[in-house]
Amino acid sequence: MSRLIDKKLSRRRFIGTSTCALAGVGLASQGRVLRALATSEEPLSGKLGDNRDVFTACGMCVNKCGVIARVRDGRIYKLDPNPEYLKSRGMLCARGNAGLNQVYDPDRLKYPLIRVGERGEGKWRRASWEEALDLVAKKMNEIAEKHTRAGVMFASTEGTFQEHFFLQMAECFGSPNTVRHPTLCLSSNIQGFSATFGTYPSADILNSDYIIMAGANRSEALLTPDSIDQLKGDGGRRKLVYLDPRFTKTAAKADEWYPIKPGTDMAFVLAMIHVIIGEGLYAKDFVATTTVGFDELAAHVQQYSPEWAEQHCQIAAADIRRVAREFAKAAPKALFYPGRRSSFADDDVQLRRAMAIVNAIVGSWDTEGGLVPNSVIPLSKHDYLAPWYDDVPERIDKDSAVFLSEKDGSWTAMRDRILAADPYAIKGMMVYKQNLVMSVPNRAKTLKMMKQMDFICTIDICMSDTAWLSDVVLPEATYLERQDPLESLSGVVPVVAFRQPCVEAMFESKPCLWIMQNLAKRLGSEIAETFDFTMDEHIHHQVSKNPQILKDLKKKGVYYLKVEPSYGLTQGKRLKTKSGKIELYSENYASKGLDPMPVFRPHAEVPPGKFRLLVGRNAYFTHGTTANNAFLHELMPENSLWLNPQAAQKLGLRNGQPVKVKSAVGEGVLRLEVTDKIRPDCVYMAHGFGVLSKGQSLIYGRGACDAALIEDALEPISGNVAMHQTFVDVSPA
Repeated sequence: MSRLIDKKLSRRRFIGTSTCALAGVGLASQGRVLRALATSEEPLSGKLGDNRDVFTACGMCVNKCGVIARVRDGRIYKLDPNPEYLKSRGMLCARGNAGLNQVYDPDRLKYPLIRVGERGEGKWRRASWEEALDLVAKKMNEIAEKHTRAGVMFASTEGTFQEHFFLQMAECFGSPNTVRHPTLCLSSNIQGFSATFGTYPSADILNSDYIIMAGANRSEALLTPDSIDQLKGDGGRRKLVYLDPRFTKTAAKADEWYPIKPGTDMAFVLAMIHVIIGEGLYAKDFVATTTVGFDELAAHVQQYSPEWAEQHCQIAAADIRRVAREFAKAAPKALFYPGRRSSFADDDVQLRRAMAIVNAIVGSWDTEGGLVPNSVIPLSKHDYLAPWYDDVPERIDKDSAVFLSEKDGSWTAMRDRILAADPYAIKGMMVYKQNLVMSVPNRAKTLKMMKQMDFICTIDICMSDTAWLSDVVLPEATYLERQDPLESLSGVVPVVAFRQPCVEAMFESKPCLWIMQNLAKRLGSEIAETFDFTMDEHIHHQVSKNPQILKDLKKKGVYYLKVEPSYGLTQGKRLKTKSGKIELYSENYASKGLDPMPVFRPHAEVPPGKFRLLVGRNAYFTHGTTANNAFLHELMPENSLWLNPQAAQKLGLRNGQPVKVKSAVGEGVLRLEVTDKIRPDCVYMAHGFGVLSKGQSLIYGRGACDAALIEDALEPISGNVAMHQTFVDVSPA
């Protein structure tokens, strides 16, 4: 195998990827190359002659790719990829390039705001930090006195370096009600793979010879290094099989694409297992020594033949059988890719279990080209002693899912119980950079929940829909303006990421740590004591057992223990499962009344005259947070509704006309895009549009919001949402 460090960079590749990068994944040819920073009358940070190149980590999504900020005369002139940063393969995508516009965006939040009109009316007055924080502390304490400290919930997004300071505030304030982004994203994945392997692994895509992806649109839903590595691979052996109701950019790069019927992915996987076991293609020695429950699995999958699966997933039995044989032959350098997305449906944990099991039986575990348990570089943790409050009840969404994460919670379950005030009332919301109005399905319910709140405070860098409906809005400094804690990113090759200020924070924006420290002072000495440290002290404590980390970070912007993957680290060791082995049959699930092995149950058929609504990502936007970025907005000014030509002809609809999309919970109007890149029984719309906030000037009034349409179905094992169970009508607007 070629060394990763050798794959990282050549002069030709560096020149070719240092500006727009990831052709076909990022900018492609859909717009002008991201222009240099436009002239602005906004005050600059820094001074003339302040010319530096600063190592930092991108904050435009959760990937945290390595970046070099080119600072000229105190202003960020350009962002380049850090060629030493192996996780992103020395590349930077369209979003990463557009990151500098967060700093100089005229729509960014500039100073604290206090609402003076009705919620959503858009009437604010500028406030000092002292006045705003006094009001926040006052409202939090009032709610705590009336409803206990559990009466204030804390919502945050995943992937931000400073989020744990916000979660520390929740714990020290005494609220058990934290809810995070994973409940809208990968919690079902984590649960399904962890139930099988004891951990959620990474995929060694770079060295895999055969990859199957089901709905993981890695050419647009970017995840480093996977999005880059899917197009690389050594030699000419690489094969990519892609299952998706849409013809995405990943489908365009695949060797085979199958427009699978939504909700039937498990049928495809179970049929693969049927073939692999039935034809004796499984890794016999590996299965005998490393797994439990094989006999039960072999008996279980006899019912799931490729001919049976063909009736459900509408993929030819011969193709399913051939793919299963090819997959087993390529193993262990073969992957059924785990994915990283919201649940498809309410059986998503069991789907992920099936995907884990098919990897396991061919020996694709802890080996080159297979699934690899994540390694991590240890950092010393910041310890604190949170105050104890005797009268605080348990989480309001307790027991809403069988394996509910105590930190992440379940958004839809929590919202329902808040609306019912069951088992108690929640009347306050503290929100850190999560746009729940845009991201949580069934927006009408979210708006109803927010309406009954006595107080809402949002910390963000822009006037999101959630901020627009808040009582106090606090401006956080952008990732290019602040010093963040070090972040240890696990993976096949773990790294420590480094984020330092490239320019001074503009206007009156402040980092989350500063906000939490100054709020803590107003909430009492016990809470304030837990925040009695500087960021510099925090970082030096993180590296106290390995000072070389900080030396390398300052020198090249990234730290590695080594640059080669480590395989076989779990061989001969107990896994973190009940049996200590890979569990094909789960006694733990059985003990809780769950299916111990994945069982396929057909989903509801699309009613006549309706369509299944699909959601997905593109390479320009991170959820709903970057659509108002001027550089990215130029590439995609609004979303459209994909509809198959057969369906459009039946409805008498034409390409480009406005259409109304209506579900059981909401509706929206957007432009129609007639395309054969989608199944006739489905429609698709991109996320991030149809905003309520007039503070996002570029996208207000553009397109429609998928959260307004998606029904709030719950995946009962993890508490995740089920995104593909909504049926809609389409008609002329």
